[in-house]
Amino acid sequence: MPDADWYTADSGHDAIQRLVNSVSAVKHTAIDTETTGLDYMRDIPLYWSISWREGEMPRRSCLRADVLPYFRDIFRNADREWIFANAKYDTHILYNFGIRFAGKLVDTQVMHALLYEEQPHGLKEMTESLLGWRWKSFQETFGKIDRKDPQSIQNMLREAERSNLAALVEYASNDAYGTYECYLRLKRELEEARTWSLYPDTYGTLWDYFYKLEVPFTKVLWKCERNGCFVDLPYLKNIEGPVAKELIEIERAVNKAAGFPLNPKSTLQLRKYFFEVKGYRPLKFTKGGASGVKSPSVDYDYLDEMKDKDPVADLLLRHRDLSKLQGTYVQGIQGALDNNGRVHTHFNQDIARTGRLSSSAINLQNIPKPESDKFKIRRAFIPEPGNTLIVADYEQLEMRLLAAAAMERDMIQIFLDGKDIHMGNAEMVFGIPYEDLVLAKKIDKKVKEGQADDSEYSKKLGGGHTVLECLDARNAIKAIGFGLNYGMKENKLASNIRCSVPEAKALIRRYMDRYPTVERFYATSIDSVRKTGYAFTLLGRRRFLPEIVSDRQDERWRAERQASNVPIQGTAADVVKMAMLRCDEENLLDRFGFHMLIQVHDELMFEGPEETVQEAMPVIRELMEHSLPEDLKVPLTVSMGKGHSWIDAK
Repeated sequence: MPDADWYTADSGHDAIQRLVNSVSAVKHTAIDTETTGLDYMRDIPLYWSISWREGEMPRRSCLRADVLPYFRDIFRNADREWIFANAKYDTHILYNFGIRFAGKLVDTQVMHALLYEEQPHGLKEMTESLLGWRWKSFQETFGKIDRKDPQSIQNMLREAERSNLAALVEYASNDAYGTYECYLRLKRELEEARTWSLYPDTYGTLWDYFYKLEVPFTKVLWKCERNGCFVDLPYLKNIEGPVAKELIEIERAVNKAAGFPLNPKSTLQLRKYFFEVKGYRPLKFTKGGASGVKSPSVDYDYLDEMKDKDPVADLLLRHRDLSKLQGTYVQGIQGALDNNGRVHTHFNQDIARTGRLSSSAINLQNIPKPESDKFKIRRAFIPEPGNTLIVADYEQLEMRLLAAAAMERDMIQIFLDGKDIHMGNAEMVFGIPYEDLVLAKKIDKKVKEGQADDSEYSKKLGGGHTVLECLDARNAIKAIGFGLNYGMKENKLASNIRCSVPEAKALIRRYMDRYPTVERFYATSIDSVRKTGYAFTLLGRRRFLPEIVSDRQDERWRAERQASNVPIQGTAADVVKMAMLRCDEENLLDRFGFHMLIQVHDELMFEGPEETVQEAMPVIRELMEHSLPEDLKVPLTVSMGKGHSWIDAK
């Protein structure tokens, strides 16, 4: 391991310039920061470390933040590549100090996630598993500290510089050095990892996928995080009281339904109620954690399964949803606003194994849908004065990808004809005229809006089916279409559409008989994973599924579900990433003054001036609908709206 050099502004111009020249001579440099705190939108670096190679000779240095200005020209070089372990965090920190990166941002955590999805992707864990290195942690080096207290962190680091400089230099430079060495190892493995892709000339290896998609995507996400969303603070304050009141009412209802005081937040009390008092059988058990003791689970899935059997379960579901709304959004957003009235989420590229993004700080990936949210929390997301929001959402993306991947001609034709896929499938499977299905949906809307009477549901339409039968047929087909992509069995379908298990089994069989290519696609996907161990998206991202040959039936079934799901849900995630890249790389939105704010599953939100919104919308639609290297046989369609809140634009 090379010795680490130490630089401050006092090191002298000549010494610093020699360092700058040395770094300038190479294309790749790893960077890590030691910061004033953990708030990536506000905090700044105190120290930073770099690692690179001169030929085969590794180099590493630790620098005080006052040396950063000497490197501005290098940072502005678009041809360079900067290597990080958590790139967005470090570049936010450096941005707060005035540093802008024009080059590529290479994140070893994302590299590691593509190869070792089951393992943790932190730098400490990577260096241990990939390199066999074990370095002292921050606390082992400097002592115990409250990581949430920025001042204590600063004090400890400054004191280390004064009294234990060698330890500071070693600790900080180890991170950059480890990041660089992990990068070399991971790059080699990604280049050697051949993959299957619909576009083999573009994505032939995992390195191709990473370098051409994930690397530029990191910058796109960085911009979204930086932009944040403007928030209607008065609206949040107005709903705070009603949300708290309804929570109290639900808690009272829980106690009444249970027959005794029952704390909705107490896992022990809930276990006692369901498994001792009521005598219900557990569906699954907890992993046991550090103690290793497994207990019956009363998680969200269990309550969802039990909601039709016990009114307490349904009330608890409502309580959990509302508690989350209160803590994460109503109160959480208010506490997270910056000085400009905007809230910033943190997008995670390396956590969700499906390839979908997750988000933290404020979790926008799981924000309630308007139709299930009485308090309409999305109403709180608004544009700044003079601006408007654009919301663009892929229509039925996963079903379109299923039709394309399975090469199911009749499904493809439904999309080519511009029909609703669920109505089209109901027509194919049940023989109900498409026009009747459309009319039934319109009647249902009128009834729900109070413009028609419930008796309309029993009205027979032209094909001889009642309005209710048409609605039930579409709902059943929709549940089957989505559910099979996630490995749904007849038991779950029966619960979802409220029918018997034999009826659900017969419905699935009827669907498969009508679409045999879909059944073959699922079977082929599973068989391929049994042979190779991997499932692939259409763009070549892979998922390792060794449990598919497990002796345990539950593990094997779970892997089979994932084998069917990866080509669909995983590809959907890739499509949205490609769309975000196109919207960013084309720079077409800049001339309209619009910028991307957030991604939530298949939906993107933009903000920009009111006067250019009509020009920007068709450009966004074009970029999103043709985001892939080559168009599929099924057209990708985007619905769009504009408005002065997230709900209005949706």
